[in-house]
Formats: sequence, C-alpha cells, structure tokens
Amino acid sequence: MSSKLLCSISVLCALASSAACNNCDPDNTARGAASAAWSITAAGRPATCAQVGAASVSLLLHSRGSGGDVTSVFACTDPEGTTRPIAAGAYDSTLTLRAADGATIATAPTQTAVTIGAGQVAALAPVTFTADGPGKLTLAITALARRSNCPRPDQGGTDITGSLITLVHAEGGCAPVTFTRARGTTTLGTYTVNCSSPQVVSCIERDETLTAEGVGAGPYTVHVFGLAGPIRCWAADDVLSIPAGASLVKPIQLAPVLATGC
Repeated sequence: MSSKLLCSISVLCALASSAACNNCDPDNTARGAASAAWSITAAGRPATCAQVGAASVSLLLHSRGSGGDVTSVFACTDPEGTTRPIAAGAYDSTLTLRAADGATIATAPTQTAVTIGAGQVAALAPVTFTADGPGKLTLAITALARRSNCPRPDQGGTDITGSLITLVHAEGGCAPVTFTRARGTTTLGTYTVNCSSPQVVSCIERDETLTAEGVGAGPYTVHVFGLAGPIRCWAADDVLSIPAGASLVKPIQLAPVLATGC
C-alpha cells in the first residue's frame, strides 16, 4: 500500500474518530481536512519538479472566520497531498511551488471560500503551475582542506594559478552562460562558458563569487578545474538544478587530482 494512500487513510480515520466523540479534541473543535493536486508546465509543455528546480509545494489556508492561517508543505514529486486535521470552516487556499531554499517559483490563483466540513476531506480544484521564468546561479568555490584557493604558502594555499568552468545541460549540450566574477560588491570581470574551448582565467579565490543571470531553469552538471600551469590539478564535478524565477547559490569544493605534474 502506498505511503500517500496510508496518509489519506490516517487523516480520514482521525477525522472519523473526532466526529464520533465530541471530547476527542481538547478544545472540542470540529475538524476536517483539505486535499490538493498539482502539475507543472514549462515552455508550454508538461515538466517535472527537477526540470524547474522545484522541491516542495506549500498550501496556505487562510481562515475566513476567527481561526488563524494553516500552512502545509508537501514534496513536489508527490502530485497530491492532504493536510492534517484542521478546524472546520471556510478558507481561502493558495498553492505555491517552491525551490529547495523556499524561494517561490510559481503561485497558483487563490481559491476562495473553500468549505472544509467536519469529518470530511475537501478536495481543492487541481492546479497547474507555470514555471517559465529563468533563474539565477551563483557559484562559490573552495579548495578542499585549504584556507586559500590560490598560491599563498603563508595562508595554507594551493598551487592553482588558473581556473576554468563548463556548464552542461543534463540532457546534453553546453550552456553558454556568462558569469560575473565579484568580490563582495566589487566586480572583477566576467567569465563566458565555452565547453569546446574553455576560457582560462586567473585563480578564483574562496571569497569570490561567480553569478549568472537569466539561466534556463532545470538540471545541469557543472565542471570546475584548478590549473597548476597547464595541468588540471584540482577538479570538481557537481549536479545542480536551477529553479525557475528564483536563485540558487551552489558551493563548489575542489579536490586534488592525482595526475602527473601535480
């Protein structure tokens, strides 16, 4: 039996028990629940949570009476969810698609005056999230077990003299984005990804960031290399998913490579 079905049965059992006994709740409040269902589109086509960088769906129920707001959070990969038992009454409901850090990717129109009856599960109208906005990616690079990414012997640095980066779509193909290289609010330059002929720049220090705006939402693989002269002596390969219309800050940790000349 699936976990979603077990969860729904548990909610129904809790509601039935509450309805059968006026003293089941300490405050003697009649309770019901709400169920929600959702899907996602991007660029006019059905999309998965991973493709748009979504991790969860939150349901806000705003009481039209004297009760307070109730928020429930469901895994995005579950196409539906049911709230815990809540006070029966009229609510306005809003479903929001969110990234892993809680950032909003898309919000569905509010459904007004939803009635949650005592001992019942009120089914909200299914919603389709439209996640078309591009995202923002920020990389922060650190060398494993070093206080400095660059050659600074007095600060526990590395032998890295140059850096290069590639960003590849999960389904294949280079993502030729342009990063802005900065230290705090000071811009140090730009870096444009070219997978066939990667640009080599000076060592990127751990207090720097590389930020790209307007990156298409979805999954990617990022490759970062630290060069000692011409040799790739440090490397990192990581997967990431850029949320539509939201930001992702991705820490990248370089590890030493066992290669001749390193």
